[in-house]
Amino acid sequence: MLPIGVGWAAFGIVILIVLAFCYAIVKYYTDVHESEVLPTIVTVVSLSVTLLALFLIPIDILSVSSKGDISSETTAIKSLYYVFYSFILAFTFIIIPFAYFYFEEFDEDITVGKRIVAGLKYTSFLVVIVVILLVVGLFVKPGTPPVDNTVRGWADSLIASTNKGQGALEFAIACLTFIGCSVWMTYTAYGMAAYPLSLLKGKRHIAEESSDLQNAMENTREQKRTISSRYLTGKKMSDKDARQYEILDRQERVLAKRNQRLGSMQTGWAKVVNACKPFTFIFGIILFLVSLLIIVSVILTLADKISNSCGVKCGWFASYPKIPNPIDLLLWHLAPYFPMDYIVLGSIIVYIFFCTLSGIIRIGVRFIWVHLFSIRPKQTPPQGLLLGSIFLMLALLVLNMEILTLAPRYATFGTQTYLPANSTELVPCSTAAPVDQCQMTQIAQMVARIQLGTAFFGNVFFFVMWVFVAVFFLGALYTCIRRKS
Repeated sequence: MLPIGVGWAAFGIVILIVLAFCYAIVKYYTDVHESEVLPTIVTVVSLSVTLLALFLIPIDILSVSSKGDISSETTAIKSLYYVFYSFILAFTFIIIPFAYFYFEEFDEDITVGKRIVAGLKYTSFLVVIVVILLVVGLFVKPGTPPVDNTVRGWADSLIASTNKGQGALEFAIACLTFIGCSVWMTYTAYGMAAYPLSLLKGKRHIAEESSDLQNAMENTREQKRTISSRYLTGKKMSDKDARQYEILDRQERVLAKRNQRLGSMQTGWAKVVNACKPFTFIFGIILFLVSLLIIVSVILTLADKISNSCGVKCGWFASYPKIPNPIDLLLWHLAPYFPMDYIVLGSIIVYIFFCTLSGIIRIGVRFIWVHLFSIRPKQTPPQGLLLGSIFLMLALLVLNMEILTLAPRYATFGTQTYLPANSTELVPCSTAAPVDQCQMTQIAQMVARIQLGTAFFGNVFFFVMWVFVAVFFLGALYTCIRRKS
């Protein structure tokens, strides 16, 4: 196992890559005519912080798997987790809403000071919510979890190690993750099916799409002519017809713009891109297999929790997994060869990021059934980017909490081993081991404290993952029968 210093060096490189990656994504989708510095910076930093909280996990695992005194590294990693989670709370409830309302107040006659005051005024309610969550977290006292004797020592140790400030932040993060479950089991689940399958299906031929657009434009013009023919004598157009005419006029402009964009796809570099489209079929197969691998791993872990945990009464806290899952096995076997496990887990994180983004693009930024914004390359307003970044942050936060579902053995103890009593052979660490012989990762400790201390959250996260699996298969079915876009 490599020294932890190598891990920190790798994490430093990842920080730069993540910042560049998030900046490129934001600039790609930002409307060039409405771009503003504050929303861009806020979106880039918020996404970067959330991704870095996930990319810290392999360093956490490398730390506990290293030999020697790791107390200083453990403290540093724990502090970093809480810094990242504090920033996630601040961005979700305060900074992003402030940037949203600040931009909404833009007008030539309104000064910067007035925009700041308006942003603070509208954000103050959310600040109160954060304060309430933290105060409630200070007074939420975890009870004695009803676990069996094999994990009793670990459960008591985890509960005892929580101080009030730590418990308050973990409670607030658990509440935010609870909100994020709605994003995870809709946008992420659907995107994980639709993204690879859409590559498999491909898009309609340009000539076919152009023909459909021409027909739609002609139909729109015909409706406009019908309305105009009623007023050839110079009679004033009724309010109803005027509104309908305006809608049709706007629709014609949108169709004309789409037709112009379609025409540009038949020239220059676009022809080269279109020539490479047959290869997307291969990528579609590969990515769909990755999605299936994730879903199968989740199902196996959930099934293991049903047979190998204390169930609803303790938030489905499981002891050592008895049913292995493929992603867990792959990461666990790659862990001694750091950074191989870092690259694989990082690839999974980025893939889930793109699947969630794909779901947001397809469904749109919505509040329940109300469509708020569409995410389109070079056409997304700053408000849409800010709200879209909240959706992505919430989904990635759920992934933080569910990393133990995706790779339970790898994410809990890494590659640690211990020598059981009356045995001469080393065995992998588990919750059956004495507390003083194995070191649980910081991410596993936090998730376990949330599960054991407040079983409600553990139960919610458990059943949300079943909904996630169900929506994935429904999304796959819908994508298969849906007409090519």
